[in-house]
Amino acid sequence: MARRAKTTLSPLQLGGILAAIAIVAIGGFALLRDGGTATNFTGTTELDLRDYLDNSNALSNNTYRIQGTVDERLDNWSSSQGRLFSVLAEEGNRQSPLPVLVPSKFNSTNIQRGQRFSFKVTVQAGTGILEVIELTKA
Repeated sequence: MARRAKTTLSPLQLGGILAAIAIVAIGGFALLRDGGTATNFTGTTELDLRDYLDNSNALSNNTYRIQGTVDERLDNWSSSQGRLFSVLAEEGNRQSPLPVLVPSKFNSTNIQRGQRFSFKVTVQAGTGILEVIELTKA
């Protein structure tokens, strides 16, 4: 009766398999970690700060994403309509304060000075204020 030869993995093959598993795990972790930022708003264009500051009315009723740090709450705004914040948005080395209206449906969200957020916003016609549609803490 013929005997079958035993096959075992060589140390080189075992090392290659472990390296491949590690690469897949690191890649998956990187994708999941980055998924909590502005990438949640896939399909949404980043707001061009220069265009917005030059003529916000040209961007009216369009949807964009911005990421920035909450600078301060502008208190002369009725809370029943939401909360108006000054957000320092970054584009390259430049920071610009932007008016961001957080509607009253987000009143349960704790927004404090110095916190970083990613916002999906619509440019309001007439006022040029950025009204939040979605937000996530960055």
